[in-house]
Amino acid sequence: MTHLRTTLLALAGALLPATAWAQSPPASPASSTERPGKEETAPKQDETGLMLSLASRARYETVRGRPRPGYATSEDAFLLRTGVAIEYGPGPVAIGGELIDSRAYGLDRRSYIGRNDINAVELPQAYIKLKLDGALGPGGKIAAEAGRFLLNLGSGRLIATDEYRNTVNGFTGLRVDLEPDANTEFAFFYVLPQEHLPSDADDVRRNKVAWDRESFDRVLFGLHAQRKKLIRGATGELAYYRLAERDTPGRPTADRHLHYLDARLAREPKPGTVDYDVEAVYQFGRASSGTEPEKSAARVSAGFAHGAIGYSFDTPLKLRLGLFYDYASGDRPGGRFGRFDTLFGSRRDDLGPSGSYAMVARENISAPGVRAEVKPGKRFEGLVDYRPIWLASRYDRFAGVIDASGRSGSFAGHQVEGRVRYWLIPEHLRLESNFALLAKGAFLKDAPGALSPTDSTIRFLEANVQVTF
Repeated sequence: MTHLRTTLLALAGALLPATAWAQSPPASPASSTERPGKEETAPKQDETGLMLSLASRARYETVRGRPRPGYATSEDAFLLRTGVAIEYGPGPVAIGGELIDSRAYGLDRRSYIGRNDINAVELPQAYIKLKLDGALGPGGKIAAEAGRFLLNLGSGRLIATDEYRNTVNGFTGLRVDLEPDANTEFAFFYVLPQEHLPSDADDVRRNKVAWDRESFDRVLFGLHAQRKKLIRGATGELAYYRLAERDTPGRPTADRHLHYLDARLAREPKPGTVDYDVEAVYQFGRASSGTEPEKSAARVSAGFAHGAIGYSFDTPLKLRLGLFYDYASGDRPGGRFGRFDTLFGSRRDDLGPSGSYAMVARENISAPGVRAEVKPGKRFEGLVDYRPIWLASRYDRFAGVIDASGRSGSFAGHQVEGRVRYWLIPEHLRLESNFALLAKGAFLKDAPGALSPTDSTIRFLEANVQVTF
């Protein structure tokens, strides 16, 4: 392991900092540069059973008019992410590892960029895998993975590797995948989520190196089941997840003891057809509304729903038009805690950019919208969407802003956001830009503590370049 770590560090130092992941489905499906687990963009084994993936991304982003209390209203940041991943497995057994170096520069003490974006020199993956074809009969498969690895389950709204974010969610434990046939999959897992270190804000901003850790004081386990071609080509999914955590010296938590019941039915976009994606999650258990010692645990009853429908035109432009709706419950006065907790879910695909923007999260929202996407070839793709945003509860927070009296109303504003990508060298060199505009509603203008109330619009723009080998 020492030799491997030394080799990976040397390779990382030769690159511009950015990202990479190694994949050998199904245990660590996270090496896609577009969507985790997407088979056509995952690295392939050579004739010896070796997979090597190297990538680097440099990103500049700027935001203006941000209302989030405790942070600067305007910010510029430069983020770098480097990744080196390797896996070797010519037979049923494979070993692998991945080093990711995530850094940020140009930050001040009121920056919103923190542990979700900075994690210098980390090894989120170091695993051994076993894959047995035919173990469950003709066409059946069994796969198991142990050690440190990445998880992507279902839609990724609860557990995912967020490709847009500057860091990844790593887990330590065991995963077992069963495939009785080509259309049925079961994933069982018991893992300890890795805690990004250091925890001190000044050390984070200085890109201080500290190895992430895991402990049995925070445990995540569950089952995800999937059936393809369930209804006219649609895929059905059912899942149960359980998160249990407790405080330890120097690490306060919200003492979450949560259960999740998840159901989804989705049909992938194809030219000349209607696609859809419907998902509903119920969350229950006990948790506190914050990590402060005076916060006591309360019963949790919360929920999330996502619905989308679209049509892809069979033309050279490959235009897709769609409607969507996202709802995530918020906390209300009373004895129960009602704010939805998205666990380790990905934000970018549904809600807009994270990073220094991160205005819309999967909590306390009721937001319909419309989206247009184009992908005329392998080099270019773009999307733009619009949504008005209401709070599910006017008494709970939105983007860190809260009015416990409810007098500021429930309308947060109108968001327009989008993305363009262009591959200068297909699969190897990509340019990308993301943007977001949020015209503030009454809540973000009138709520106590909301910063920059006279600035009517929040403006965000980022540009990045990614190199992949």
